[in-house]
Amino acid sequence: MLSHRTRPMLALEHVQAAMMQALDHGPEFLPDRLFAGTRARILAGMKVHANTISHARLVALEDTFPRTLALIGHARFNEHSRLYLEQPGVTASTLAGIGEAFPGYLAGCGEPRAAVDLARFEWLWLEAYHAADAVALRLADLAGFDEGALLDVALAGHHSAFIETFDRSVHEAIGFEVPDLADAPAILIVRPEADVLVSPASTAMHAIFAELEDSQTVGNLLGRFSEPDCKDRMSSDDFMAALIALLEAGALIRTVQQQVA
Repeated sequence: MLSHRTRPMLALEHVQAAMMQALDHGPEFLPDRLFAGTRARILAGMKVHANTISHARLVALEDTFPRTLALIGHARFNEHSRLYLEQPGVTASTLAGIGEAFPGYLAGCGEPRAAVDLARFEWLWLEAYHAADAVALRLADLAGFDEGALLDVALAGHHSAFIETFDRSVHEAIGFEVPDLADAPAILIVRPEADVLVSPASTAMHAIFAELEDSQTVGNLLGRFSEPDCKDRMSSDDFMAALIALLEAGALIRTVQQQVA
């Protein structure tokens, strides 16, 4: 049993949350008796800690968007970063997630689309890196399936996969490292195993992947893209070619659809 002189210790996560609130909103948000000493000494300690945290946040943004920093220059990037960190809710994010709204912020500041889309590409790359692991469905996994069995296979997009369109300058910049990316309609970003992979994506690949936010069978997908009024209508050969490209890139997973009674 605790004596009347014993003070219960705060859990570490509560201390960290309290410190972040105090740094953002003022020392009155500190729990009672968290620190010993006079108010002046506590405020001095908080100032040192605040400077350290602020620096860490700025460094995190630089580490998240190195290409964007190089494109717009250190001075403009740092000015944007400091003002971005003053936006409501931004400092509540972890260091790994603090850049989530940065591309949109750059757009709101009037930065050209080249810079905004490059930042968007870099953020999606980081999201792919941190996404939950999942076993990608490969074309070899479907070897031996007859046509009926293949049409019944249920698919969804890999947790780490994104297919997006970007400003042409992004394609050209990344195209120095990825063959055929400069002229591709879209870019595929995915981490099927240990590494994040970037590859070109066709319009058909983009259209099919967009339908796979929820699980769909191959047969249902093929039927949808065969409908006369489908804006992305394609032949069965074009559909299968795009589906195979997605499988080879590791952008899909196999799912189990619930049977409706």
